[in-house]
Amino acid sequence: MTQSDIQIINEIEEIKNEATLTLTKLINLYGLTLSESRLFSIMFLENNPMTLDEMSQSLGMSKTSMSTGVRSLLDAQMVERIWKKGIRKDLYMVEKDLYKTFSNAFIENWHSAIYHNTKTFNEILEQLNILSQTVEDPELQIALSQYSKKIDSIIHFYKWLAEVFKEIQEKIESRQ
Repeated sequence: MTQSDIQIINEIEEIKNEATLTLTKLINLYGLTLSESRLFSIMFLENNPMTLDEMSQSLGMSKTSMSTGVRSLLDAQMVERIWKKGIRKDLYMVEKDLYKTFSNAFIENWHSAIYHNTKTFNEILEQLNILSQTVEDPELQIALSQYSKKIDSIIHFYKWLAEVFKEIQEKIESRQ
């Protein structure tokens, strides 16, 4: 191997590291830990099924940490366990479609949060409305009214957010 080849190999490694780091930053926004995001990024860019041992070696982390990370990625439907004839160890492969990964991991979490939070804020608004009917003090009535308006604005924000994520989901589904 020539000196030029060694230099090219080093440059390729630097490029791979930069790509991994940049993708890790994006995946980290999905609500995963930094190590889970890094694991996904390496698996995605590697483009081959990997064992826990290979992941551990690639990331320089324990096999136990890799197992925990893979479990989280499995739960988020970002990786799947696959089987290959002649290989006794479990192999894991990432979802190759980043749009689908985004949909599975990010949008589903947002839909769930929007639903639960909207439900909670509607219950709070109902409680405030019941209280405001029993309050006689004008200052307290004004305070409750202002607070109710704030809660109502939050509910409207969540409705808007739900529409935004619905549109994103439709765009993802229409590209398939």
